[in-house]
Amino acid sequence: MKRIIYITLLLLPLFGCKKKDSIENYDNGLYGLKNYEKEFDFSDSNQLIDLPTYGKDHSYIENGQLKALIKASEHKGLGRKFWFKNNGKEPNEAEIEFTIWLENNFQKNGVNNEVGKFPGFEGIYDLSAGWSGKKVTNQNSWSVRIAHGGENNEGKIPIGLYVYHPGMPGKYGTTIIPNFSLNKEQTYTIKLYIKMNEINKENGILILSIDGKEIHNSNSWRFRNNNSVHIKSVWLDTYIGGTTPSMFDTYIVIDNLKIKW
Repeated sequence: MKRIIYITLLLLPLFGCKKKDSIENYDNGLYGLKNYEKEFDFSDSNQLIDLPTYGKDHSYIENGQLKALIKASEHKGLGRKFWFKNNGKEPNEAEIEFTIWLENNFQKNGVNNEVGKFPGFEGIYDLSAGWSGKKVTNQNSWSVRIAHGGENNEGKIPIGLYVYHPGMPGKYGTTIIPNFSLNKEQTYTIKLYIKMNEINKENGILILSIDGKEIHNSNSWRFRNNNSVHIKSVWLDTYIGGTTPSMFDTYIVIDNLKIKW
């Protein structure tokens, strides 16, 4: 059963995507994705061509990693998207894996009950819903991002999921809190898996894993109401707040991004 807290306060593959040639000899991940994979090791800036900016973005490649700066009194550091339509077609099932490292003052003295954002997925076909406090009623829009809060009493960063979905009860996304926190200045490997629901059913799936350990698994989501809605993009997002910005100049580092669909 998922633990949910509602808080009121996102053809063939083209060049660069590789078809999985041998299922038996290929790492299919935990959930049997068998089609295509795209990898970003951030060894050169040309890789950012396939991750174009979306909205405000302060990220750049440094030392073979993607570094996202967030300045004091600002909210956003990373805003890029991997568009599935540019790499074949929009799927109904996908997984992202990446490493993340948080600077020592990330979310220091942050507000615990405001939801910040890390990367995830989106299917926003109607910009009037599915993000930034825009409630989804019957619009063709949804989004799922990894969520974070202000540092806790142990100096760690709680994480979970932040979901905009049809029928959501409030203005802001549904927050899932799995009681797991990240140490700052430590590298973690995060995986997020999503599968769209069948039409007229609430059987969409979300699975979040940290360093190979599953910390959340839910299978009763309704992300869409018709077959035209799929997974539009991987949403690379880093945002502090809610409404309260970062109190310090800070940054995160992302590396070894893998996208399977």
